[in-house]
Amino acid sequence: MNTEQPVIRLKPKTSPQRLRHGFPWVYDNELVTDRRTRNIEAGSLVKLTDHAQNSLGLFAFNAHSKIIARRVAFDPDTKINTDWFIKKLTVALMFRNTLYDKPFYRLVHAEADNLPGLIVDRFDDILVVQPNAAWADRLLLLLVDALKTVLAPKAIVINGTGRARALEGLEDSRYMAHGEMPSKALRVPMNGAVYFADVAQGQKTGIFYDQRPNHNFVQNLTKDKNVVGCFLARWRFRTCCDGGRCPCGSLCGWFSSRVRIGKVGSGGNQRRNGFHCSES
Repeated sequence: MNTEQPVIRLKPKTSPQRLRHGFPWVYDNELVTDRRTRNIEAGSLVKLTDHAQNSLGLFAFNAHSKIIARRVAFDPDTKINTDWFIKKLTVALMFRNTLYDKPFYRLVHAEADNLPGLIVDRFDDILVVQPNAAWADRLLLLLVDALKTVLAPKAIVINGTGRARALEGLEDSRYMAHGEMPSKALRVPMNGAVYFADVAQGQKTGIFYDQRPNHNFVQNLTKDKNVVGCFLARWRFRTCCDGGRCPCGSLCGWFSSRVRIGKVGSGGNQRRNGFHCSES
């Protein structure tokens, strides 16, 4: 076995079976964590074995996280470089091209795309990256180079904020890895409506692409019906009700960024009713 990376080992009573069958994580109470292991730098790539020293793959290690190791590859000798990222992104892009007819979607969804803890949302030629795991944070330069090669974006925003990073022991940061920060909210056509993403100040990547199916469900549920929405902290569910009459009072005044974008979204979909916001 190549010994370039440190080797970590499961505890004797930890069964390796679920890892062999594809489970992507190792928890901190399943691993032998001696002084040597604890001194491995967060985000380092390591080789995991069971207690009998049988290989279980290449993992990203972080002693500061409850998820102490995340699978990066089944082959422990995999070389993680720009070409590796290009291959992963190309596969993800090909799959999204079969699902969506417009370039507005979640391009990388962490473990689902075999890039653990990494989110990449696409807004046409603008990409927003959330490196929510230490290994992704550590290898951002390789990822950015790969994104430029695969998609040739006009801008790449790194949004390193949120609770997930805190759980990894990572500091918050938001900056441009490529291009210039958009000066206004981005129009996002989705489910037959126009949404707006605030990639400069908004939560997460500026929009919740993972809520797309729920928006579509609500849209179908409320078609040609009167809709009253109360305590809608997220205006996007109001936008998806555009097919029905929506005299909606949104109690969300304490989210100033959301309120501002909500008003833009309301106008973008040519609402018959104004965007109402109450302070609390």
